[in-house]
Amino acid sequence: MVLGNKIKLVIFDLDGTLVDSQYDLTDSVNFVRHEYGLNPLPVPKVASYLGSGITALVKAVLAELKNENFDVAVKMFKDNYAKHLTDKTLPYNDIAETLSEIPQQKVLLSNKDEKFSKQILETLGLSKYFTEIYGGDSFKEKKPNPLPVYEILKKFSLNKEDVVMVGDGSNDIMVGKNAEIKTIGVLYGYSSQEQLDNLAPDYQAKKPKDIVNIIERLNIR
Repeated sequence: MVLGNKIKLVIFDLDGTLVDSQYDLTDSVNFVRHEYGLNPLPVPKVASYLGSGITALVKAVLAELKNENFDVAVKMFKDNYAKHLTDKTLPYNDIAETLSEIPQQKVLLSNKDEKFSKQILETLGLSKYFTEIYGGDSFKEKKPNPLPVYEILKKFSLNKEDVVMVGDGSNDIMVGKNAEIKTIGVLYGYSSQEQLDNLAPDYQAKKPKDIVNIIERLNIR
């Protein structure tokens, strides 16, 4: 199949889209909860809070604490997580092959801190596929605010119709909608079919290789 030039850049989310990081994140969450005398949370519960960045995650998992200084808890989380970024985190099946089969430029846009995003991709051998890697602290706003997408469009001198956003969660789909770019929601990550249907992305990918097929179809229209 011959690819055209309608899609020139693909923006990928990280957690729940390229890598399954819920176990390492849960371990660091429960480390912090233990320090505050709280019982551990199960992985699915922690996974339900992912997508909005570390500060939002820490506040969500310590919600029962009243009048707490979350700055201390966030630092505690980051210090622990930095030591265990890829203890259990792995790419989803066929992710490397999928990225290699997408000839367009690729950018990573996560709400996770940029340094953590870069280190995870480098350790897992995925950073080579990306022209740029951005985190939740790379811009003045984070997903679902459209500012990061606008800044990426400006940097690459592209129009909205040249770009597609790929992600598993609400912030990924909403940032695409807010920036008026095409969206691909993935079903192998942390969102259920019902959740993804409610988010209403332009396209859905049941497995990573579906992303390749969707982009190919977009380019021959």
